[in-house]
Parts: sequence; C-alpha cells; structure tokens
Amino acid sequence: MSVLRQLPTEKTRQIRRLRNRQAQLQSIIGLALVKAGIQQSGLRGFHLRKLRFVHQKPYIHQGSHFSISHSKQCICCVVSNNQPVGIDIEKIRPLTASLVKKYCLKNNNGQNNDTAPITVWTQKEAILKVHADNTLNELKQIDIYNNKAYFKNQSYRVQSFRLAQKYTMSIATTQPITKLKIKRVYF
Repeated sequence: MSVLRQLPTEKTRQIRRLRNRQAQLQSIIGLALVKAGIQQSGLRGFHLRKLRFVHQKPYIHQGSHFSISHSKQCICCVVSNNQPVGIDIEKIRPLTASLVKKYCLKNNNGQNNDTAPITVWTQKEAILKVHADNTLNELKQIDIYNNKAYFKNQSYRVQSFRLAQKYTMSIATTQPITKLKIKRVYF
C-alpha cells in the first residue's frame, strides 16, 4: 500500500475508514492509475501529495484533469492535459424501471437495446463528474443525442465503449476528444 503513503493525509484517513476492503483497494488502484496516467501524459514533477479534493473530486493545480470510476472488478481512469473530463463505468445489467424513471432516461440517445439504459447512465454520470458540484438527482436534467450532451447551459461530448462485453464505460469532455489512448492494466 505504498500509494497510501504518497497521498495527502486526509485522503489516506478517508480510505482507511472505508469498511469494505474492496472499496479501499479500488480507491488505491484508481489513484495509482491517476499517477501512471499523468506521468505518461508528460507532466513532470507530479506527486500524489499534490492532489486536492473538492466535494470528493480530486484536482491537480498543474493543468491536468482526470477522473476515476470503478464497478465490481473494473477500475478506470481518464487523464487530459487540456480540458475537464469525467468517466463512469458500470457492469452491464438491466436498470430497474423505478431507477430509470427517477434519475435518468429523459433521452435514450436513440438506442433501443438491453444495454441502452446502463450506457446512458454512464454517459450522464460521466458528465456530472466533469464538475464536482453536481448530484445524481441532476441526471434527468442532462439531454444526450448522438454523443452530444447539454446540461446547465453547457455542451459536452460523450464517447462510450464496451469493455470485455461485461462493462460499459463513458468519457465526457467539454470539447471534442482529438486523441484517445486506452490501455488495459492487469493487477
């Protein structure tokens, strides 16, 4: 757990307070992915102690942006050098009708298959993660059509991917994504 020693003290305490061991490991691995992604993006002198957390969202004051998500056994991270980003991943499963009605599916992106609701969920949650001050109750306010989304007078781009036919992952940004590199890391 050498990653814990590299974190700000309050974040280390927060992770240690998590009762679920899997949640602790997911947090640690997610932050390790952040470190690796930022170093690979070319930012020099980055250290996990430089992370700051606002509304549970981690920030770097050096111009890079990132987001972390996890679901079951999958953990993902997105890093950008030039724009805010959000990411969400979910294991593909049906969503209950009450969940869909309460939170999200005002617009289902024109998709009509069993994975559409969970994919739209990841798209909308990724948009919320672009900025830290939003809540799940706002999912229904997000309109998505053809990989473009609108929320609070701001437009977003979303891209969704299937991973190992078991997960759906979405990345949201404020500007078009011009370069995207996806790496699989096995632990």
